[in-house]
Amino acid sequence: MPVMIEVGTEPGTGVEPLAPSGAAVAGAGVETAAPGGTATAGSGVEPVGPGATAAAGPGAEPAAPLVRATRPRNRRELIIAAARELFSRDGYANAAMSDIAAAVGIGPSALYRHFGGKQELLHAVVSEALDSCLAGLYPAGPGELDVLVRDFAESALARRELGVLWQREARHLPAEQYAELTRRLHAARRTLAGQLTAARPELDPAHTELLSWGTLGVAASLAYQRVELTSPDLVARLMHRVATSVPPGLGEPRLDAPRGTLRHRSRREALLAAATELFAERGYASVSLEDTGAAVGIAGQSIYHHFASKHDLLATAVHRGVERLWVDLAEVLAPARDHADALRHLVWRYIRMALVSRHLVTVIATEAEHLQEADRLRTRQFQRDYIAEWLHLLHAVHPAMTPAEARVRVQTVLTVVNDVARTPRLATRPGIDRALYQLGCELLELEADPLPE
Repeated sequence: MPVMIEVGTEPGTGVEPLAPSGAAVAGAGVETAAPGGTATAGSGVEPVGPGATAAAGPGAEPAAPLVRATRPRNRRELIIAAARELFSRDGYANAAMSDIAAAVGIGPSALYRHFGGKQELLHAVVSEALDSCLAGLYPAGPGELDVLVRDFAESALARRELGVLWQREARHLPAEQYAELTRRLHAARRTLAGQLTAARPELDPAHTELLSWGTLGVAASLAYQRVELTSPDLVARLMHRVATSVPPGLGEPRLDAPRGTLRHRSRREALLAAATELFAERGYASVSLEDTGAAVGIAGQSIYHHFASKHDLLATAVHRGVERLWVDLAEVLAPARDHADALRHLVWRYIRMALVSRHLVTVIATEAEHLQEADRLRTRQFQRDYIAEWLHLLHAVHPAMTPAEARVRVQTVLTVVNDVARTPRLATRPGIDRALYQLGCELLELEADPLPE
């Protein structure tokens, strides 16, 4: 799944807001302590209580141990389930093998009889989640779109952690394992594209690619939802909405377009831009200050004239991304004619930001877990407040929509945008911004016209 930004909670994913979860964010994106409320009967969504999250951060309560009086035959499966929860909730770097053993009710030595190390366990967790989530893509017959989205919504909901695991944690795997899992994901995406083509033979390859990734983005967004989904119905409706969309025309991807040659004159800004790109591409833990300095021709102690530490670089990048969201929001609200007009412009501005600043979206979605606690908590609150602004506008446009459904729809839009921004074959296509704008408006039940200038 391309990436996302988590919104308002540690996955992210995906956004975390802007998610970007990624994200992506895209990627972003990213969810939100939005206004509370109770879902109406049969809606399939129930709000999670304040502070709860589908993938809470490191400060969350530990998982209840699965104490066993005797060794169960499915101990390996229990270990994978416990690790899946802890990796998605606390992050791979913050979950120790002893924590996983305690969650299963066994000693560390028993855990190591099943898995030689934490990285081996991570591979098992991501592999199982990927296969289980994507299993719903295969039972439907050719062109059976209603069956496809129903089955895929069910399997995606059963492994809703996959978005966070793939977009944030899988980067900790060895390159060859990550590449093999990526091939499996792309094979599943091609299966989905084939189903879309069978159901809609008029689609050209560019639109099929966009809508298949967008449908996967709906599944990825589940990892960032701060609501309890009691049935797959809403998820299936959103997948169906994406799969049946008729976006405007798309050009050929510009994968070989040369990068601009202009760079920051300020050494501080050059360092920040380089660090943001490196953190997004390789992960915060794999990048050193020396790597960042080398990228802009600064060596040794000179880096410390601008940033006190690698954490200082990360915190500055994340803070700048969050503040940019608020500036965009203020510029949207000031000239808006009404709530619907403001929401359409907000969708458009977020799309433009994610496409232009995909590395920043990714960092917010995937690396905010590495912030020090005070910065992490402040960032989450900023993100929650930002998402609350989306929800306020959406409620004004659709007052009958439950707060829970509104949160699901907003997070889905952010995740789909972030994911596309992180997918070069899509993000570099001329017209992708207008296609995403139409998708975003449709997912929010908005009229897409007129397109903001």
